[in-house]
Amino acid sequence: GLSTSLGFHYTPEEEIAGRLTRLRSGMKTKGIEALLVVQKMDYYYLSGSTQNGILFVPIEGKPLLMVKREVERAILESPLEEVVELKSIRDLPSLIQDLWGRLPQTLGLELDVLPVNDYFKYEGLFPGARFMDTSLIIRDTRKIKSPFEIDLMKMAGEIGRKTYQKGRDLLKEGMTFAVEPKIVFPGEGSVGLENTVVVTKDGYDILTPLEQDILKV
Repeated sequence: GLSTSLGFHYTPEEEIAGRLTRLRSGMKTKGIEALLVVQKMDYYYLSGSTQNGILFVPIEGKPLLMVKREVERAILESPLEEVVELKSIRDLPSLIQDLWGRLPQTLGLELDVLPVNDYFKYEGLFPGARFMDTSLIIRDTRKIKSPFEIDLMKMAGEIGRKTYQKGRDLLKEGMTFAVEPKIVFPGEGSVGLENTVVVTKDGYDILTPLEQDILKV
């Protein structure tokens, strides 16, 4: 888990609060009452949870994290107070109504990545609402890196540096690749390898399930 691999549990509450403050500043400038966040990276960035769901962010009031599965895990991961189960996409308006007291007249969506079919679904769920693109607002929010994020970037860079340095020391012509990576990665925060591709002077190959199992021993 994150606590053992990265040395901290989950995204701190003050980190999420700072991101939401910057986001709402952009929403206010554009006249957007609320937005829905569905794209995975944006969703994680603003909620702190990796569980599949939708995040509702009003210009004022508490955000609402609606999770399709693993609600208890989402409550553990996210510092947000309002975390509920989303049994069906059709429940979206009623959940927002219960929290916010009404439905937004202007609703922001990530139109740079949102599938057209999903856009039509939201049109049907929120009749009369004016939909606006929040892609640039979210990008502007994310491009400002906090000390917390900078520290993580430095940590990731150091892990990468150690990994490549170790690779230079370990890789030798004719060696068996199935077990050597196990020596390198666990101590650097890795929980294992997935879909591992091995590249040699004769070409490349994907490790077999047996070799993958060896890596997990």
